[in-house]
Amino acid sequence: MPIFAKLAYNNGSNSTTVLAVRFLLASLTLFIYFKIKRQNFKINKKQLYILCVLGVFGYTITSETLFMSYSYLSVGLATTVHFIYPAVVCLIGYLFFKERIGKMKLIALILSIIGVFILVGFENKTISILGVTLALISGVSYGANIIGLSLEDISSLDNKISTFYISIFSGVTMLILAILTKRLSLAINTEIFVSYIGISLVSTITSIIFLLKAIEEIGATSASILATFEPIVSIILGVLFFKESFTFPMLIGTMVILISVIIIAKSKEEKVIEKEEDTRSSL
Repeated sequence: MPIFAKLAYNNGSNSTTVLAVRFLLASLTLFIYFKIKRQNFKINKKQLYILCVLGVFGYTITSETLFMSYSYLSVGLATTVHFIYPAVVCLIGYLFFKERIGKMKLIALILSIIGVFILVGFENKTISILGVTLALISGVSYGANIIGLSLEDISSLDNKISTFYISIFSGVTMLILAILTKRLSLAINTEIFVSYIGISLVSTITSIIFLLKAIEEIGATSASILATFEPIVSIILGVLFFKESFTFPMLIGTMVILISVIIIAKSKEEKVIEKEEDTRSSL
């Protein structure tokens, strides 16, 4: 996602316009899909309210602050700072939803946070405080989003339906914001067109659907920790496409985050095996 965003920025677009196009094009694509498949995508009023809040406030705040941070930080660093959100998910889950934090999950969480601070705290070049602040705000907001998506009323929905409504509310909000702030960019060329398609179809529809599926399968906290693999991909792509620096602290930080991902994945695998053994023993 940050790669497509940077591509659009470098060719004359801006964060607000990119996000408006991102969500509106994603919702249009899903609407066409529902019509072709003749799939019913109606939801009840409570579900509509929750998805409206998530779209208008949650995803709008998360996306706008994260995309703005790309203008001040490298895509790898901005995305990595954003991934402080597993701590937010754990805290909200523990305080309000009594979600248990196991030993392995706690270790993985601590490692992911350590990895983030290694990347931020030991970066040699001057870091934009505004960029870091924006990325942190996006992380806190996204953590709240994940908790919202894990609510029973939403997790029971088809992932594509949830994605459709979130995209509509976020897209309309970003479009209104772009018009009111006079940031609606009509610039278009091949690079911007490719970035719009990529960020709408690949980075939005695919990512939200898989996130919802992950929350359904392994829970909000585990899904958020596993998703910390994204900064590693962002750093690699940033180096390859935008010639961004890749320092030794960045290497150490990404390795620590990757270890946390492996730990939580291994923990999930062992949990599944234990569940299967319990099932067989009961037969």
